[in-house]
Amino acid sequence: MEALKGFDIDAPRWDQSTFMGRLKHFFNITDCLILPIIMQRLEKYRFMQKITFLHGPLQVMMVGVFLIFMVPAACSLFPQRCSMAVSKLEPELRESIISQYGDRVSYVYFNKGL
Repeated sequence: MEALKGFDIDAPRWDQSTFMGRLKHFFNITDCLILPIIMQRLEKYRFMQKITFLHGPLQVMMVGVFLIFMVPAACSLFPQRCSMAVSKLEPELRESIISQYGDRVSYVYFNKGL
């Protein structure tokens, strides 16, 4: 529970005064909000009322389309570079780094990737 002490639900996660901060916030909330709105509008049409059995597969397909476009965009906006203390690495990797570089390296940097 100590990890949650610094968490404030009312404070914005990103700086909303910059364009990139607003864009990150937008990508976080729109994925979950757009699909129900689209489905609600589509269900008003007569052809959608006839194919109610396809609503589930259609929603799954639309989520897939959102992920195809939103994940690469979000990955390009959010930092993908992480750091970790050498002392927290696996023993084999830690020993390899220490044998090559000694105590000069205290942190390693890596790409999070997907």
